Amino acid sequence: MDVDEQAFRQGHLSAELYGYLLSPYEPHLIQGNKMASPMTESEVENQAAISIYIIEEMKPQIIYIIGPGTTTRTISDLLDQEKTLLGVDIFQEKKIIAKDVSEKQILQAIREKDAKIIVTPIGGQGFIFGRGNQQISSEVIHQVGIDNIVVVATKGKLDRFESLRVDTGDTELDKQLKAHGIEVVVDYKIKKKMGVY
Repeated sequence: MDVDEQAFRQGHLSAELYGYLLSPYEPHLIQGNKMASPMTESEVENQAAISIYIIEEMKPQIIYIIGPGTTTRTISDLLDQEKTLLGVDIFQEKKIIAKDVSEKQILQAIREKDAKIIVTPIGGQGFIFGRGNQQISSEVIHQVGIDNIVVVATKGKLDRFESLRVDTGDTELDKQLKAHGIEVVVDYKIKKKMGVY
């Protein structure tokens, strides 16, 4: 089953069932279903607090590669910028300079420049790289640097994960991310250290 991404980008939710497949049941080897995070009033306020902190920390000389998701979109909403919900967008000086970019476009934009990556985990799965944001490739992450990754998630969303997950396609990079762990911005000026699986 998959969502029609073109329709979703235009605000219409349309999913199509492509078929069924039997598979072995090994819970630790099967990724969970994508799930929308519940949007209670406190979750919305939490997203806004996270976004205000991120905006205050943004520096004009830095290129920001911002991944898909509702928490990351809140950042652009507060900046009065129209971010793509499913795509990766590039910001500089608190404005979108490129929308729905490919890996190649990201690499061109960050060549010989300081950059940061801002992502949020996929609801129900906990992936921060390798699912839904493949444009932020291992090569992009290598150029930006592990210390320049910013993960944002509401407390309620993060509480559903024992650890975050990565699948960059680069075994060595995945090992580095797992060894390094990730600090997640969970509220205004509040971070929580998470393991990476």
